[in-house]
Amino acid sequence: MKIGALIASAALCVSGCSTSTVVSDSDLTAMNTVALCHVLASSTDEQYRSRVAALLVRRRATAEKCTRLVKTDNAVATGIAVAAVGGAAVGVAANNGYGGGTYYRPPPPQIYGVAWDQFYGQNYSVIWRCRDRSTGRFVDDYYCAGLPMVDSAWPGWSA
Repeated sequence: MKIGALIASAALCVSGCSTSTVVSDSDLTAMNTVALCHVLASSTDEQYRSRVAALLVRRRATAEKCTRLVKTDNAVATGIAVAAVGGAAVGVAANNGYGGGTYYRPPPPQIYGVAWDQFYGQNYSVIWRCRDRSTGRFVDDYYCAGLPMVDSAWPGWSA
């Protein structure tokens, strides 16, 4: 009886993992540009890749833009995975008596407040960060939550 259940669940798993190579045009147009760039980079079906490439051309996405979008998306996914593993390690350490104290959030900047700052990061990507107006130091972005993202407080190049 257990073997029959095991075979049935394995068959369901395999059938659930199989993908159809037939994708309608409406399904393709519903995908965002990053997802299309991922498909273009990973698919081995040439007909499917040519349809995706044609759609990307209509969206004015260049090969450089696709490469940049895929790299950024992969970096974000890697950062999330590292943060999840690090968070799990901290949780295990806290449960085992290694610094399981309470984290006290520092008080928000009060004297001059905070403001959004827009600048270019690596590979000319636009970054928004929250700064303390009195010190110019970056603070956690939640301090600027609810403020309009207008870079009028900080001199320099704006994106």
